[in-house]
Amino acid sequence: MATINDIAKMAGVSASTVSHVVNKTRYVSPEKVEKVERAIRELSDLPNFIVKKASVQAQVNKQYILMVIADKKSDFQRRIEQRVDEHLKNTGYTLITVACNSDVSEMEVFFRILLESNGIAGVLIFPDEKDVILHRILADAKIPAVILGRKVEGYMADMIYTDTMDGAYKAARHLVKKGHERIGFLGSNRERTPLRLAGFQKALKEYGILEAPEYIHPYLQKEQDVFDVLDRLLGGEQAPTALLIANYAVVIPFLKYINAHNITCPADISIVCLASFDWAPLHTPALTTVEQDTAEFAKRAVSVLMKRIENQECANVPACKNIYKTVTLPTELKVRSSTCGIGRGPFGEKASSMNELLLSEEEIQSIRSKKATAVISFHYAGKAWMELHLKGIRNIFDSLDISIIGTTDAHFDPQLQCRQLESLRMLEPDILIAIPTDQKITAEAFQKITESGIKLILISNVPDGLSPGDYVTCVSINEHSHGQNMGHGLGEYMRQHNLKNYGMIVHGADFYATSQRDNAAKQVLSEEYPTMHLCETVRFGKEDEVYKKAGDLIRRYPEIEALYISWDGPAMEVISALTELGRTDIAIVTSDLDYADALNMAKGGMIKALSAQCPFEQGQAIALAAAKAILNQTVSSFIGIESISVTSDNLLKSWKRVFKEEPRQELLQAFKENPNYVSGRE
Repeated sequence: MATINDIAKMAGVSASTVSHVVNKTRYVSPEKVEKVERAIRELSDLPNFIVKKASVQAQVNKQYILMVIADKKSDFQRRIEQRVDEHLKNTGYTLITVACNSDVSEMEVFFRILLESNGIAGVLIFPDEKDVILHRILADAKIPAVILGRKVEGYMADMIYTDTMDGAYKAARHLVKKGHERIGFLGSNRERTPLRLAGFQKALKEYGILEAPEYIHPYLQKEQDVFDVLDRLLGGEQAPTALLIANYAVVIPFLKYINAHNITCPADISIVCLASFDWAPLHTPALTTVEQDTAEFAKRAVSVLMKRIENQECANVPACKNIYKTVTLPTELKVRSSTCGIGRGPFGEKASSMNELLLSEEEIQSIRSKKATAVISFHYAGKAWMELHLKGIRNIFDSLDISIIGTTDAHFDPQLQCRQLESLRMLEPDILIAIPTDQKITAEAFQKITESGIKLILISNVPDGLSPGDYVTCVSINEHSHGQNMGHGLGEYMRQHNLKNYGMIVHGADFYATSQRDNAAKQVLSEEYPTMHLCETVRFGKEDEVYKKAGDLIRRYPEIEALYISWDGPAMEVISALTELGRTDIAIVTSDLDYADALNMAKGGMIKALSAQCPFEQGQAIALAAAKAILNQTVSSFIGIESISVTSDNLLKSWKRVFKEEPRQELLQAFKENPNYVSGRE
């Protein structure tokens, strides 16, 4: 790099003369000024003092930053504009924003006049679809510029954009993991949609879901186009259960359509919007969106542009091509209530509602006349869950004159259950209701039941070797919703109490029911509470293993502050282990409301939240399915009953709902003795 002395030597003057010429601190004859300026022009690498002085002089007349918004309807671009304006307040520059017309070619003259005014120091630009304005600014105006929103080939300039492909991938994966397989894609922008569509397609391929061309409409231009597509999509039996909306321009027409056609979100259709906007969390239901960090986006854009202005590094200058930066910012999936999970049966079938089992008066009289009989094989009895199942079954059977002629308890022993099933088969009932203790070991015994002509109704799980045609139906909780309740219960408690580390203790057997429950909880925790850390997942086979496994887990990870446990039986074993270790500070979230866990919660113990099944209603569904089978009517192969979320705030109310009785006096007393008790608590 040349020095001031080098310039003085080239011009044939003193170093002080060079300084006076550059800084204009003293009169210098025109001849000497010309010699100094000629020497400076001949330099390929200017000294720092000259570059800085030139920059300062240039900024005297250039006081504005031009921001070009290509899409006036884009909530994202307007949010970036607002953030940029905030960042520029302390720089001495004023923001001028120009929103392009639909025909951007008409604005070329305007931009030429604006840029030639010598008042624009730099440009932040969202490219239009055809890059007309982008070309005009970067090709003709030699000023610093930063391209925003998407990558543009063929231009040498800094670029800042978000990873919209990954955002669409996250959104599609979220829906797939919630049980959706028929997922549609609606978009409008020809430049931004392709990457989002690619992310959507990547997720479908990764999870083995066949892409359906009839569900994909990426280039909808007008509101009526959206309405026409939705008429075709949502009118048939194979309508998508979820939609990804790629662009903000499609969101409003979609919401108008479903409101006009009485389509409920998310009960009828789940949606994720790949564009973020301020009112998304305020909508009913709150809309799940792929969020872009507008604050970070604007901060990076202003920072890069200011450095270019300071160093007088212009866009589209080949000599500067190595200094240009491309910044890709991550997206974040904000899960809200516009998406819901689909409960699935053991063969992937969608959970049907109990409503389809209702009987007409004529059907009731026909069933009563048959004097049918039934037997029940429980995996273990004595728990409130089983007692309420039996109570719900009897509630329906008694009204239909169906007699229960045998009930067994396998005490979680599959070999014992096999012997009990053989005994029950010998009674020759019309109906056998059972919950398998083990899918493999009991498979042969259940196969004999189906071969005998007895109508088999299963609870929660299906033995190996059986397919839907071998049994009437399988009745269970909607395990996906059950797991979601537990995940939210744990996540919210940890968030409210500033906890970070948790562990999971889950059932290791290959039961689709508990697997679906645990996976749904994991999805909620990983997607909706990403700052929380899962230390380890421990698996158990039998409940008597849990005590030791829980103790070992806490010894390995003493930092654990909360635990997810698949159901209440293992949870009580964990409480015993943690009490012995002196770790009663650890919060527990589990499933299934019973007296022991209710009392623990009422006393302010370790159980902070749970998801409660409605076993009485499940028993009623089982009995109604049996009644339909007696009439030789076809029943959906899987019936899923919704669960309810329980905390200490609604424990007493939930007890009434689940057990169909007033809370026990011990529970009421426990609340009163709890120092955190609030009078009037439901």
